[in-house]
Amino acid sequence: MIELDQPELLAPRKKRVTRAAEMLGIDGWLLTTSQAVRTVTGAWSDDVDLFGEWSSPIVAVGNTVLSPGRPPSDARLIDEVIDLLPVQGTIAVDRLGPLALERLALLRPDLAVQDAAMLLGAAKVPRDQIEIAVLVEAHRRTEAVLLSMVDLVVPGVSERDLTSEFTVRAAESGLDRMHLDTVFSVLPKDEAQAPWARGSWVGRSPYRELTTDRVLAEGDHVAFDAGVGYRGYTADVGWTLLASADAPSPAEVALASAWDEVARRVIDAAKPGVSASELRAAALDGWDPSRPPPWPYPLYVAHGVGTELAEPPFAGADFAPEAEAAMVLVEGNVLMIEPYIWEAGVGGYRAEYCVVVGATGTDIVSSLPYGRWPDR
Repeated sequence: MIELDQPELLAPRKKRVTRAAEMLGIDGWLLTTSQAVRTVTGAWSDDVDLFGEWSSPIVAVGNTVLSPGRPPSDARLIDEVIDLLPVQGTIAVDRLGPLALERLALLRPDLAVQDAAMLLGAAKVPRDQIEIAVLVEAHRRTEAVLLSMVDLVVPGVSERDLTSEFTVRAAESGLDRMHLDTVFSVLPKDEAQAPWARGSWVGRSPYRELTTDRVLAEGDHVAFDAGVGYRGYTADVGWTLLASADAPSPAEVALASAWDEVARRVIDAAKPGVSASELRAAALDGWDPSRPPPWPYPLYVAHGVGTELAEPPFAGADFAPEAEAAMVLVEGNVLMIEPYIWEAGVGGYRAEYCVVVGATGTDIVSSLPYGRWPDR
């Protein structure tokens, strides 16, 4: 069954899509990925996601939605939608197989095809206040569920048990999509506990983000990360919890404080007109160059969030410098600021501030006391 997002949430997205299409000279689009279709038309379906968006996608041709559609690799998809496509000009396409592209070229020889990434990227910002309010609500609901889990993070419980319980509580709180596997994962305290740290990982802080049947031991640092959906938007929440009834040691307190110092530098730098490369530079300002960069390889020190779990700007990942410099903040960006600090013999600490970029600076909307260890 096809469902639709609420009109007040869809309207600003459609306005941005129309403006972006005019700016890019795009005359229409043919979209088959669930996320792109929902962003542009507000249409979504649990059935499609259950059975696979590749085999029976929702298809958006302009503002017309078809479901179920043929796979994007099937040339017959073009026959189904050809009358809805312009005869000439340019259309944006998110994915089509070679046979479908050949069929499109045969039936519409004067129609140019462009990757939809530019259209979809340009259509994401600036967010309206109603969208920001939903993003903030999604984040705070997710944080509330995480806070309810703190007392369960104790020696003897498994990572998988924690993840399962979080999923149940998230659903009970009205969070309706788990976009990313929820992770409760013990962080390594020395490099010997990170046998995967080779190749491109060499010289980077050992980091682990994988839920297994591992049972927590006294003093483990347990990283939490979850990508959760709410009303078509997403929340990305992370914190590090201590599997112990004892207070954190001075070295552990210093670890969390060092994380907060890096995070605050990035937050202070996040203003309209600032590039992702400048956010990276802020994270590294005053940082000992002999130490690994303060974020987990190959992830980010900061990234956007919206209808997708990770959106531009991306700071700190393995993008080319010119690509990072081209990603510029605008008012209304919602960002996740997420350094990672690791000390051999002590362990790791990672959390995520959620901030909204305002006209002159940023507002922190997170409700949990990041930069500290959770109280019990």
